[in-house]
Amino acid sequence: MENNDKKDLYEVESKLYVALTRLIGPLSMMAKLKTYQNDHKEIKQILDKIVEWSTKFQTIRNLDFITPDELLDTYNKLDKLKEKYIFEVDTGNEDELTDEAVIWLSEIMQLRKKLIDMRGEA
Repeated sequence: MENNDKKDLYEVESKLYVALTRLIGPLSMMAKLKTYQNDHKEIKQILDKIVEWSTKFQTIRNLDFITPDELLDTYNKLDKLKEKYIFEVDTGNEDELTDEAVIWLSEIMQLRKKLIDMRGEA
């Protein structure tokens, strides 16, 4: 692998690390806020899954272990939560956490695909 390729690969891996970390933040807050109390169990399950992904990513520097179906299922669950809370009139700024979570998971999905394409693993 050439130096430029290694640099590009490192850049994508670094962005994935940031995206995973940025996704854990809002999910952790959602798991503690009363606003989301009716969905705490599902949020906690999603959070645990993302933390597991992040932990594996730290050691192997790829997300090959995540199946497309698992990734899409997790995205759909977060998107459903976003839709549920986006028009909730009793929430304050904390309703933006679902938006933030969906945005970061979408970023992870795009970076995962880019990483797979760069490694020629498609």
